[in-house]
Amino acid sequence: MAITLVQYKRGYGVANLSPFCMKAEILLKLSGQDYTVEVENDPRKTPKGKLPMIRDGAQVIADSTFIERHLAQTYDVDFYAGLSAEQKAYAHAIGRMCEERFYWVLLYTRWIEPENWPKISQFWFGDMPPIIRNIIPKVALKEVRGNLKAQGVGRHSREDIYALGEHDIAALAGALGDKDFFFGADPCGTDAVTYPFIEGVLMEALPSPLLEVAKSFPALAAYRDRCRALWFAEL
Repeated sequence: MAITLVQYKRGYGVANLSPFCMKAEILLKLSGQDYTVEVENDPRKTPKGKLPMIRDGAQVIADSTFIERHLAQTYDVDFYAGLSAEQKAYAHAIGRMCEERFYWVLLYTRWIEPENWPKISQFWFGDMPPIIRNIIPKVALKEVRGNLKAQGVGRHSREDIYALGEHDIAALAGALGDKDFFFGADPCGTDAVTYPFIEGVLMEALPSPLLEVAKSFPALAAYRDRCRALWFAEL
């Protein structure tokens, strides 16, 4: 029986606007397991109030980190095969930088950046009935602002937030170097994390000052193209 990946809808020519949904799909591809995709745009309907999640038989696993653990344990998949203990620690640190800090900067570029918020609002809420469409975006934006402030990134100035993002992009470019993937010629679990963020920050349709920073590292665009061709050639 195929695994069902429940995630947000696709858009803007990328596999998913959510780096976590994209990560989960890449992990499924790396695991070699058959899967189908089910679109759900209301995370309130899920066990943890967020996406992605998978259904594997009677089991429901939410959150990309626990999806990775489930696939590794259930199907005996080593997403970091061949890496030394030091490299695995390095991989963990890269992943946490992307998911626990750079994610919030990327979220800011989309929801708070004045040029991008109307696009994001239309993408997520444009199909709603008019009355709801005039209310829900304001509620969602208030929630995002609150989450950004609670996490800490939202307490900084726009200039400082983009400075944080610039450091993260430079760190990713430095870690990648001239390699095809983050740990050599073949992709591993780290690339399932890093590629979605690099794809996200290089999106011309949702620009921010970080777009030009990312473009200043040609290796990142080449890496984006390599990963997209490998995992999402249909896009």
